[in-house]
Amino acid sequence: MLGIKDLKDELSEMNSEMKKVAKKISDLSEKVISISEQISTSMDKMSSVLHETNITIRDSLKLTSDTINNMSENFSKALEDALTKMSEFKLQMDVRETILKSLGLEGILPDFLKKKK
Repeated sequence: MLGIKDLKDELSEMNSEMKKVAKKISDLSEKVISISEQISTSMDKMSSVLHETNITIRDSLKLTSDTINNMSENFSKALEDALTKMSEFKLQMDVRETILKSLGLEGILPDFLKKKK
C-alpha cells in the first residue's frame, strides 16, 4: 500500500506531466493558429491574382471582339467598294461597247480592247 508521501510524489509527478502536456497543446494551438493565418493570407493573395487574371482575360476578349468587329466592318466596306467599282466598270464597258457599235467601229478594235463575255 502506498503511503501519503508516495501518493503526494505520484500526484506531483502527474501534475508535472499534465503541465508538459498542457504546454505541448498550447504550442500546437499556436502553430495551428499560425498555419491558419498563413492559409488565409495565401487565399487572399490567390483571390487577388485570380481577380486580376479575370480582368485581364475580360479585357483581352473585349479587345479581340472589337478587333473582329472592326475587321468585319472594314471587310464589308472594302467588299462594297469593290462591288461598286466593278459595277461602274461594267457600266463603262457597256457604254464603250454601245458607242463602238453606234460608230461602226466594233470590228476594227483588237480583241483585248473589247468587253469579254
